[in-house]
Amino acid sequence: MIKRHFGLVVCALLGLYLLSSPIYALLHYQLFAAETPHFIRYVLIPGLLAAAFFAVGLFAKPRFSSLVGICGSSVLLALFLFEAMHTVSVVSVRLGMLGQLSEAQAETLKRNKNVVPGFTLRGLNRLSGTDQLSEALLSGFPSTQVVLCTSESGVVSYTADRYGFNNPDDVYNHPLDLMLLGDSFVEGFCLPPGEDLASRLRAGGLSTASIGIRGSGPLVELATLGRFGKILRPRQVMMVFFEGNDWENLERELAVPWLRTAISPDADYGSQATAQETMRQARNILAERQSTPVTSVQLFTKTALLRNFVALQQTLTRLGLVYPKITPSNPDFRRILHRAKALTESWGGSFTLVYVPRIDRFIGPFSSDGPFDPLRREVLDAAAAEGIMAIDILEALRAHPEPLLMYAPDAHFSRDGARFAAKEIIRRMAPMPQDTQKTVENK
Repeated sequence: MIKRHFGLVVCALLGLYLLSSPIYALLHYQLFAAETPHFIRYVLIPGLLAAAFFAVGLFAKPRFSSLVGICGSSVLLALFLFEAMHTVSVVSVRLGMLGQLSEAQAETLKRNKNVVPGFTLRGLNRLSGTDQLSEALLSGFPSTQVVLCTSESGVVSYTADRYGFNNPDDVYNHPLDLMLLGDSFVEGFCLPPGEDLASRLRAGGLSTASIGIRGSGPLVELATLGRFGKILRPRQVMMVFFEGNDWENLERELAVPWLRTAISPDADYGSQATAQETMRQARNILAERQSTPVTSVQLFTKTALLRNFVALQQTLTRLGLVYPKITPSNPDFRRILHRAKALTESWGGSFTLVYVPRIDRFIGPFSSDGPFDPLRREVLDAAAAEGIMAIDILEALRAHPEPLLMYAPDAHFSRDGARFAAKEIIRRMAPMPQDTQKTVENK
């Protein structure tokens, strides 16, 4: 009797754990089960395994059900130990991304009143009570030292230019060849000065300004273009679309009424002067945040670390079995591209889209492009419909012998990745002087 109960209980526990995946997927059907690859991965396979364990526990002989339960539990325990090992390694990376400082680093930065921690424009505008596009904060803080992250070698930061972006200020002393719009990939997350994408493009002979802040999506980037494009008037504008979170960021941005007005042909994008009060409030908010240390508790409040641990996220990612959320169609993205192209062409410039894939495509023996490609098709089709040239970095990375080396542990570009992307962008750009091409080839 005890053996019968033991086998039944152990198999039932394993079945319940496996059943949690299809239950969650079906409760969030449009995100995790509405397409065939997702349904097979998150509903069918774990559902069948759960049913198998329940059947063994209920109908198999006690000795066999106990053996299956013990073996299954041992495998699951081993997977959780593997997950724990990789989660520990991720903790330091995540804390660095949040800007955790050692006591010495915190004391040094505390004495420097011209330092601000990393921020998102959407978050600062929300906290500042922004309700008009013309008064919104659409840049960083001019001539301010901005903390990108912390690493074993210390604080990684940059000194913002006259507009508040990650560029040497003298880049504006000459006409711009290129303006980059984007999020942390364009800002150069956790890359030392001179190693980010814009710096690599400048090293390749292009006068380039990075107009990117972490957390920005296509709608914020459009608004930023509306405000600064008419001032800087670059020959080319490139919107760098990151596959990992730009679509979700766009959904959040479209939910902000004042930000939606950026799509309108008669939108008032404002200026640095009209945004001065918002900038002052935002700076005060950052000053308060800087005095509050980043703790491990924030890993549970600001990230999905605990949920991911239970779901064996790190383990399944390394097997290539974690799929992105299903992409809902969003016609506003095409409208954003249309408006961005029109703005750029108003001063005689050309507009291009750059597509950056997420690292997950290249991890694990079971990785596949299938679950990721619907978003890629949606984005590239929207660009094609608007007659916009697209530079797809995925194609170049697929041809690279070791694409994983192009990403850092935090899933942003590594130094080699920024250099690789810059070369690919220059190779695919509109014709440029022959001497510039030779410079790029020698880098």
